[in-house]
Amino acid sequence: MIVAADNLTTTRPAVRRAIEERDERLLARLVGSLVKAGAGWIDLNPGRVPAPERSSTWRFLVETAERACTLPLVIDAPDAESMETALGFCTRPAVLNFATAEPARLGPVLDLAAEHSADVIAATIDARVPATAEERLALASIIVEEASGRSIDGGRLVLDPMVMPLAMPGGEAQARAVIEFLRALPSLFDPKPRTIAALSNLTTTSAGSDASAAAAPFLAAAWGAGLDIVMMNVLDPVLAETARLCEVFSDERLFAPGEYEA
Repeated sequence: MIVAADNLTTTRPAVRRAIEERDERLLARLVGSLVKAGAGWIDLNPGRVPAPERSSTWRFLVETAERACTLPLVIDAPDAESMETALGFCTRPAVLNFATAEPARLGPVLDLAAEHSADVIAATIDARVPATAEERLALASIIVEEASGRSIDGGRLVLDPMVMPLAMPGGEAQARAVIEFLRALPSLFDPKPRTIAALSNLTTTSAGSDASAAAAPFLAAAWGAGLDIVMMNVLDPVLAETARLCEVFSDERLFAPGEYEA
């Protein structure tokens, strides 16, 4: 299982300050801390950047992150135009985050992924988030067909079943639908696209309710259902420990008792 760090987002004050001040040393330190914590991918998310600042912001992010690490970078942007700007500064293959099943968003992002030999994350949503696993799987079929037509298949396509806040009304059913989606996927597609889940979505505070305690158990359940990539805060010790143990159980690492002592 790949752990994708979602820590480099402007919702975090240190990241926002590094971007606003173009502080390469600070951003490089932040990237280094994520590498040390065990990240396999690093998500770059500057949020919605005003058009006049878009090029300089993405250049700063991509060039600084590439100098600070050798990990794949995830270009997390709200539109294909921003992704294309970021890709112009990448010197190695990146991951695009994200497309949806809506034609106006799916086609342009897949075209970019095909042109730049990039992996691409596509969420199984359209104008709304489906309520069931079956609806998510139907949208996955649309995404897979469109991606296959551009020779994007197998490991290069990453499906996001869209985790929703557990504390929202119906959050429990949404969480079950994601697990059911992960279990069903291998029987429907060959080769099977990879899958990703964003844990921060699950624990988003809703109506004053804190669901943070649910993140680690959900990660374990999703891994057991076949999850390939988790997007999470890699500096959270409980989540990091859970991810490492999942890798132990899947024979991706040896069990070292000292790593798990309180």
